[in-house]
Order: sequence, then structure tokens, then C-alpha cells
Amino acid sequence: MNVARNHGNPPWRPCWQVASLAGLALAVHASAQAGTISHSVEPGDNLYNLAARYMGNPHAWPDIQKLNHISNPHRLKPGTSLLIPKVSSTVTASFVHGEAWLVDDAGNTIKRIAHGDQLNEGDIVRTGQHSYLSLEFADHSVARILSNTHVRLDRIKESGLVPQGQRVIYLEQGNMDVSVTPAPKRNSQHFKVITPQAVAAVRGTRFSVGVGSVSATSVTQGKVEMQPPQPGKSRSGKMLQAGQGIAASGNGLGEVQPLLAAPDLSQLPSMLPEPELLQFDWPAVNGGSEYQYRIAQDEGMEQVLWNAASYSASATLPSLQDGEYLLAVRALDSYGIPGYEAQHRFIIHSHPSSPWLLSPQQGQPIDGNGILRCTPVEGAQGYHLQIATDDEFRELVVDSGLLDRCQYQLASLAEGDYYWRVASVNAEEEGRLGPYSQPAALTISQDAHTLPIIAGEAYWTSTLQDARYIAQISRSPRFDTLVAEQELDSPRINIQSLPAGRYYVRLATRLGNDTGPFSDARIIEVEHEDNGMDRTWFDKPRS
Repeated sequence: MNVARNHGNPPWRPCWQVASLAGLALAVHASAQAGTISHSVEPGDNLYNLAARYMGNPHAWPDIQKLNHISNPHRLKPGTSLLIPKVSSTVTASFVHGEAWLVDDAGNTIKRIAHGDQLNEGDIVRTGQHSYLSLEFADHSVARILSNTHVRLDRIKESGLVPQGQRVIYLEQGNMDVSVTPAPKRNSQHFKVITPQAVAAVRGTRFSVGVGSVSATSVTQGKVEMQPPQPGKSRSGKMLQAGQGIAASGNGLGEVQPLLAAPDLSQLPSMLPEPELLQFDWPAVNGGSEYQYRIAQDEGMEQVLWNAASYSASATLPSLQDGEYLLAVRALDSYGIPGYEAQHRFIIHSHPSSPWLLSPQQGQPIDGNGILRCTPVEGAQGYHLQIATDDEFRELVVDSGLLDRCQYQLASLAEGDYYWRVASVNAEEEGRLGPYSQPAALTISQDAHTLPIIAGEAYWTSTLQDARYIAQISRSPRFDTLVAEQELDSPRINIQSLPAGRYYVRLATRLGNDTGPFSDARIIEVEHEDNGMDRTWFDKPRS
């Protein structure tokens, strides 16, 4: 008996239940017939539910019936095999920063995800610390997977059999931001994010979901329908409008909450010259218990280079390459619900790098006719030096012109306490100064004794406490081979133990396990007195 396609009246009563990550007890294996999968019928199966599970559209059950020549769709014999049309599509990794992996059910790494990779239904994704992954769907909806997050692409179905598409993501741990392309009003919610505590279903909106001890959802555009994982008469859902959020636990959905206001970032600096670390501080948001922040270079904040969280109203991270960036910050309330986001544009201008200082040494006074010396910088056209009576350099007493060498001869400078700083002049953009070095104290005393320069030793001043640095040392300005690499715990470097000669040294600041970009190379000369004694192997120049 042939059963006519009847979308309105299937020949049985459907039984709906959202499938969880481990909820499908199905014996599925690859079929020899292209474009289909094989399913072993279990008690309780019917064509309507199988079409919903495998094809994303319960009304497509006649296609299964026709493919398998089923005369009576009301009766499926357990243990028999059915061929089911394969309805799924790939998802594109449109942006990857840091570490994003495809993993198996046990969490073992299968491969690292790269830009442009195609992910499939059932794939499990994990991101690392400060990492970020954007997944773009066929309808241009985007799921942004933040750092330390674990998700599964539970159902990704887009075809003529599923006009509105079906996209279901299971979020086990971490945070996601989602932009869903609106679907026609007549279509059901076609994008769902399932967590252990709740289901967020939408037609088109922008929202975020985070999972920790509870799951928290906030909506900034459109609306989101929230349901417990297993809806029932005693566990009704709630509708979130834009500007609202909700937290869910094992006890069910909490109360709908208004979103916290966006943080005030108006007083943050817009220009950051040669930062060792990027550090931002803003006024605390009333009711905020934590802050999430991210940094990107594109206007839409899609290509995120850093994302992290802080319990204080501040953000600290290693510096980035020169360029223009956007900082985005949002506060989380005591339920863990993210509030509105604020953005701040800033520019990093750190090249050409400023010189390091050679003499006078820190705390060493010099007389008013002494010489200030600093390290040359590879590629610099020249140098510009300033001396002031204040550390903000509002009261200048020396403002040199272009110096062809990284040194300056004082001319009867009066006794007293001063500050000095030096900038490199860009050789490619004539006259353009790089950032100045941080101010260093300078004491002028006519009773000071001139001390020799310590060859192979340089220092710089830093506003950071307990900063660490990675110094790479090479004979070549290209750093194609390294003589040594050192980790420094203070703003000073000493390479006197190396054989005599010229060295190129570049520096990067380290924060935890993260290291910022390297500076331009400074040039340091190492000299040794020849006293007729034989040198050890370490002291002899390397051929």
C-alpha cells in the first residue's frame, strides 16, 4: 500500500524529544549506497521520528518510505535495516586564532583546525587558552567559539528537504557568541544551542551562551526561546527579549534578568607607544562580578586575536604588533550572565623600537659635561634625545636634533635631578620618530666621577612589576641563527660572558605562558681585555 505525502497528518502521533550529545542510541554505519546512511530499526522507531533525527524534517518521512519500498509505514520490524537519505552539510572555519582542535569522543586530538577547513555534523571541537574560532554556516549564521570551550556540531542539515535548515550545537563547556541569520516567520526556530541545563532556540538574533557550574544566556538582538533540556508540563520555557538574560541550573531555568550596562571605556588611551604589556583599567560596572574582554582588528570584531576574562575591571595581555585594534569588554552579573558590550579603538605604535641605555648606569651621577650613551637600533636613521626636569617631559632642558650616533654630549648642565629618554628615527619614513624609551632618572653632580661603560651590559626602565622578558641574541640582524636565548626577570641584560664582538638583541615580554612580539634589534658590543691569558672554549670567538 502506498502512503501519500501528507505534511499535515502523518499516520501516527509523533513523539518529540531533543536529542542530547549522548542521547541517540542508534546503530549507524556507512552505507554502500552513496548519499544514504543505514539505520538498524529499534523498538519504538517510526518513519516520522527517523526523518526528524536524520533529515532534520519530520515531514520528509515519505522519502524514507519510498527509498526502502515500505508498504506499511505504521509497522517497522526491529532489527531490520533502513536506508535513509543523507541530509547534512559542512560548516566552514572562517577564522582561527590560537589553538582549535577536532577531537574524538574521548577528547583525543584528531587534527588541528585551520582557516577554511570544512567541519561536518557530529564533529567535536575544542579551543585552547586565549584562542578563538568562527564557524560560518550556509546561511551565513556565525558561531564564535571562545577560548577553553568544548562543543559538538550535533545536527547540521541544509537541503531542499529542510527548507529552513537545521543547526543544533551542543555546548558542553565554555562560551559561544552566535549571530543567526533571520528565517521567515513561518519557519520554526532553526538554530539551537543545547547545554546540560537548557536549550536556546532562535529564528534570527544575536546572543551568547556560557557553560560553567550553570549555563547563562544573554540576548542583545532579537529574542531567544529558552527551554529546559527535557520540556514538560511542569517545566515550561521562557522567552528572552533583547536586553534580557537568564541562568539555568540542574533545578531548571532561573528568573529573567536585565542585562548589565556596558562598561565605560572612554578614558582608556587611544595611542600605546611601545607597550611591554597591554594593560587597560576601566571603572567597575555596578553589579559586575567578572569581565570578559577580547581584541580584534576588524570592525565587526569577528577576527579575534585575544579573548580572556578577569575578576577585576582590568585587562592585561602581551603586546601586539603595530596597528589599529578594537577592545571589547562586557561585565557578567552574579549569575554569570553577560551584559552589554563596550568597544574602544586604540593604536599600537612601537617601531622603530627605542634604544636601551648604556651610561650613566642606574643611580650613577655624572658631571654636567658628561656623555649620555645608548644602544644603536638596527635600521634606525638616527636618534632624538630629551632631558627634562619632570618625568612627563613638560619642562624640557634639552631637545636634541637628529643625532647620527646614539649618544649626546652634555654642555655645562646645572647640578640637579633630571629625566632623560631617547627615540629612534625611522629610516624608511624620514623624520618620523618611534616611541620614546621610558624616562630614566639622571643626576648631575660636579663631584661625580666618570665610570667606564660596562661593555655588553644595557638597561631600560619599566613601569611593570615582576615582568619577565625573552631576549634572543644573534650575530646577524636577521636572527637566522641564535647565539643564545635568555629569560630575564628584570629590565637589564648582560652578555659579557659571550666572545667579543657585535651582537643583535631583540626582546619580547612574557605574561604567563604567552609571549608578545619581538622588538627591533638593539646592537650591543662586547669587549674583552687581552691580558695574554688563554681563553676557555666559551670565551673564544666562534668561527
